[in-house]
Amino acid sequence: MREKAFREFLNAREMSVDEVRIRITFIKKIEERLKEKVPTWTLKDVNGASSQAIVDELIDRGENTIENLQTLLLYSISIKNNALYLKILQHLDGYEAFDNLYSKLADVVGEDLRDIIFDEMPLPPLGLSSREKSLYAYRIINRLEEIFEENTCREVLKDCLRDLPESMYQDHKRIFSEECHNDIDCYLIKKGQKFLHTLRHYQKAGQMFFGQEINDDVIAYVEGNKEVGQGIREGNVIYETKIPYDTKSFLSETDPNKKAYHFCHCPWVRESLRTGSFKVSPTFCQCSSGFHKKPYEMIFNQSIKAEVLQSVLNGDEVCRFAIYLPEIKEPSI
Repeated sequence: MREKAFREFLNAREMSVDEVRIRITFIKKIEERLKEKVPTWTLKDVNGASSQAIVDELIDRGENTIENLQTLLLYSISIKNNALYLKILQHLDGYEAFDNLYSKLADVVGEDLRDIIFDEMPLPPLGLSSREKSLYAYRIINRLEEIFEENTCREVLKDCLRDLPESMYQDHKRIFSEECHNDIDCYLIKKGQKFLHTLRHYQKAGQMFFGQEINDDVIAYVEGNKEVGQGIREGNVIYETKIPYDTKSFLSETDPNKKAYHFCHCPWVRESLRTGSFKVSPTFCQCSSGFHKKPYEMIFNQSIKAEVLQSVLNGDEVCRFAIYLPEIKEPSI
């Protein structure tokens, strides 16, 4: 284990002495288990498959906690093991979605109907493999569509199943109110500029931006489409397109199915696009529309509507959304 470097890495994040000790002890324990299998191995040597094997063992031991996976994520960054980083990031990204769906269904349709949806399909453990996660989502969303009308399905998904605390959007509120004086067009421009600045920062630092490499082609792609990272307003509607999950691979790929796989962000969906043996229903993309409308709900301090216009799950090349804003007074000419 690269203990000294990891300790400095954690100290730089102003962690307490006890927290640093706990995280280092955990990594030492993982590497000891690795050495029992292959004496020369360390976490620096693991690839995607062996990373999943480590997580599977954590599940078996009941050690698959958020804190333990976060420790693995931090260590992967400190040792620059991108394969381990990507695997753990995929497990932490959106891990709460089906726990939240379970709770939301009880509120919207009642516990009895909720229990029918989840019958013999208990909530999955943190760290479940990508294929098993997509298969689980495929089965649950199919049950949802079999039992409920489209409006009910939309209702339980429309506000996003992610935990999106208000603290995530304080900078959006500040830019809109203080820098732009409640001018939505000014906000969109600054939002786009900030997104490009962030991408360039990761490119310059040679770091991955939420799991993807940023190069000149990625920057050019975002600069060439103002719907990506910024949004285009037409009247009271904002149109937004997601940045691909792996833009570099998306741009170079020609096979439509693989292109869709490289575009999709959802860790509960992506593997179903890759395998082709089953595909999660595009109804699930309502969750993503909820993610895109959240900043606008925060800056306008009210619930608003969003809808999916295009989705790779529906055979489109991109995922594109319409966000419907409150009435906007156009500036005088």
